[in-house]
Amino acid sequence: MNIVALGYLGFESPNAKAWETFGPEVFGFGLAEPGADGSVNLRMDSRHHRIAIHPGPTDRIAYIGWELRDSDAFLAAVEELRAAGLTPEPGSRDECRIRRVQAFARFRDPAEFVHEVFFGAAFTPGSFLPGRAMKGFVAGTQGVGHVVVVVPEMTKKLDDFATKTLGLSAFAGAPSEFVERGGPNARFYRCNRRTHCLAYVGVPGRRGMQHFCVEAHSIDDVGLAYDIAEQRKLPITLTLGRHQMDTLVSFYMRTPSGFDMEFGAGGALLDDDFTQVDPSNPELWGHKQLLRGWAPTVQAVAS
Repeated sequence: MNIVALGYLGFESPNAKAWETFGPEVFGFGLAEPGADGSVNLRMDSRHHRIAIHPGPTDRIAYIGWELRDSDAFLAAVEELRAAGLTPEPGSRDECRIRRVQAFARFRDPAEFVHEVFFGAAFTPGSFLPGRAMKGFVAGTQGVGHVVVVVPEMTKKLDDFATKTLGLSAFAGAPSEFVERGGPNARFYRCNRRTHCLAYVGVPGRRGMQHFCVEAHSIDDVGLAYDIAEQRKLPITLTLGRHQMDTLVSFYMRTPSGFDMEFGAGGALLDDDFTQVDPSNPELWGHKQLLRGWAPTVQAVAS
């Protein structure tokens, strides 16, 4: 399967309405017209939307949307999924209207998270209008950014799903010294020049949505968002900082839906000569933890 980008993310939340102000006013997302089901649709570029928060009884990630180049790639991907023993379910006409794509098919990974492959996203050139003054987001052909989910154990089945089923490439694992000190095991995967688009974090007895990340063109827009969060006394979880394994300068904060969002700028774009390395620690500097414990969306489960 030849995935070109993390194309969109969908969530469910009883607090979906709060994103109408939280997304545009804090981070500068554009606000598209709501979906037929009442979803709040957030824009990052000329696509109709990249992030959808659907009304629902619980806070959870509803689907992860992987973009394919065209209809031929989509049909080939569906056949590959069937050959891998999965059962891809085509999206209905109404669901495709909600996603604003020509076609998609959903399926589940070994941890029961829902993934979708799609092609033909709707767009209008020059239509993006940020929710507050800013220089815009890194999106386009590079996609949304990345998404991180927690699983009770990082297994070979999950690794095979990411690399063999989805066709992603390994970027990094959690630093070996960090894991040896009792930190969670993790695997990070990439699908284009971004350092990573998907990560599984293994935490015994836990499962759920941890965070998603978007990137701004300007570090000043990240700093302004940090100031807005502080002024409004919003829950910042990690202060400004930089991970060792990538160049993004970012901070994390708790969203109205319980999971975290990472907002940063200056992410590296990898070349063909990229070589996987093992960083000695998660952080180069910063990212001091202000909120303890896992996000409420990371539920306790039987491991």
